[in-house]
Amino acid sequence: MNARESILNKLRAARQPFPDAPPRPRTYQPVTAVADESPDGLLARFGEELGRLGGEVFAVEGDEAAREKVLELLRGHQTAHVLAWHFTRIPVRGLRAAIEAAGIAISQPNLRDETRAETLAAIRDAGVGLTGADAAIAATGTLVFSTAPGKGRLPTILPPAHIAVITLNQLVPRLEDWVARQRAAGLETARGSANLCFVSGPSKTGDIEMILVKQVHGPGVLQIVVKR
Repeated sequence: MNARESILNKLRAARQPFPDAPPRPRTYQPVTAVADESPDGLLARFGEELGRLGGEVFAVEGDEAAREKVLELLRGHQTAHVLAWHFTRIPVRGLRAAIEAAGIAISQPNLRDETRAETLAAIRDAGVGLTGADAAIAATGTLVFSTAPGKGRLPTILPPAHIAVITLNQLVPRLEDWVARQRAAGLETARGSANLCFVSGPSKTGDIEMILVKQVHGPGVLQIVVKR
């Protein structure tokens, strides 16, 4: 037997189940308790958890209120330039027209190698990233983002502030609930995305001398508009 066959045999043997291992349970206990799994209960829990992390949640009724809230937040940041996902990826009708009518420039960057430097220079002054999200995890105040055409990473990491718009039905109780949905759908999101990330609150780190510093690896402000 050569070395390759020996290694392969060890790997094959390691894949076999342990004979004395207990059977896998049919169901698992949830990692985090969520007392109220109604839509309003999930919204309240999400707002509570994200608030602890330093983020903000604004619940609104319908597209008009969502547009007004986004514009209010943009004015609060005194920004004249936003980086945005494609507006078909943000669940608010008429949002692009409303932002442009307010005199705010919109960039939807596409980083190609031959124009990368020029694109980065053009979007460097953007004050806000504006996106949707794949889902929101109520138990931990977490947003789920996957990359795909029209929904790149830059708006979620480059500007100093990030505004995400989601709908109430995008809230799920726990991370494992979202994973279960993905498995039921054949893991299409994970398989079709070059990047999958989970964002819990504004960017912060305590790596240097245990001193908490914000806006090191991403936006220092995170605001979520939840449209009912």
